[in-house]
Amino acid sequence: MSTMRESADVPAWPVYALTVHDDGRVLASGPLIETSGHPTRAAAIEVVAGAAGRLGRSVRATASEPDGAVWPLIVSPDGEVSEVKTGRPRAAAPKKRQEKRAVKRREKDRGRRAAKEGSAAAPRPGAPEGGEAYAEPLAQVTGHLDAGRTEEAQALATQLDTQVAGVLGVSHPVALGVREVRARATAEAGDPVAGIQLYRDVAERWHYRGDAEQAEAVAGRAEKLWTGITDVERALSAGVAVVRMRNQIPGEGGAALASVLAHRERLLRTPVAEAAPEATPVTPTPATAAPVTDAGSTAKGTEAVAGRGAAAGAEVPEPPVAVSSAPRSSRPRPRTAPSWERPAVNARKAG
Repeated sequence: MSTMRESADVPAWPVYALTVHDDGRVLASGPLIETSGHPTRAAAIEVVAGAAGRLGRSVRATASEPDGAVWPLIVSPDGEVSEVKTGRPRAAAPKKRQEKRAVKRREKDRGRRAAKEGSAAAPRPGAPEGGEAYAEPLAQVTGHLDAGRTEEAQALATQLDTQVAGVLGVSHPVALGVREVRARATAEAGDPVAGIQLYRDVAERWHYRGDAEQAEAVAGRAEKLWTGITDVERALSAGVAVVRMRNQIPGEGGAALASVLAHRERLLRTPVAEAAPEATPVTPTPATAAPVTDAGSTAKGTEAVAGRGAAAGAEVPEPPVAVSSAPRSSRPRPRTAPSWERPAVNARKAG
């Protein structure tokens, strides 16, 4: 490969498989693309680069040679291919050995994640062991929301979220439940963008805890709130958090991520009308009627006026130009795509 690159800044998902056959054909497969065969490596790389362009960032890929060697690659949206720094191509191990290694890796990762999450979610000394102590204030928040007192609900939910996170930790299940209620209260109080950001934080923390079901449920609420925003500029602003979240929680087969990317594209293509400035009406100068004379006297009068003007060196004024006061038609203002935030590998900070 032409270049070498560190892979720490490229998320682990998605990974595209490029399988090279003996006759030179390449089979490309992975999320957001259809499994298809290509006559050359460059054609297969072009398909993966297209998927990277939709995500707005570089993606990972593995190229499997006919002799069993596997090359870890990084493909950028413009089609540039970089080899991940691993020293040498990794030879494919026998299938049974690969399965044993995969099992060991999963067990090791699961144990490491459990130890890390256990320390983050463990209650502080002297803290309540469960969420019983917060059941009553949570019920008060819900009561405010049901009664339409959204400002009171938001203020109480924010105070409760800060308190629970400080006592139990920001990623404790009880703290995540309280923050989800705060997200709802914030949205209903008239700030859906902040509500989506809170939902995003809760969904990603459930994801890092390994609870895919809870993560997808909260991510779905954030996405539903986002698609309900009718103001285009506001929706694009909130879309930063949604796209980041769906990069971490792409849904089954990447369907949810593809859906939010498609919605973002529709927002970017929506024209925004630019109001035309109002034209200042021009009041025409009333014309003074000239006395009717015969042709001869008129010609003589004209020559006399011209002669006097030329003698004095003065310019003869031109008649005023009529300006239309009709407003110009509105035209769509081009919009540049915002710089979407690259999803963090692990945004959670232990409380």
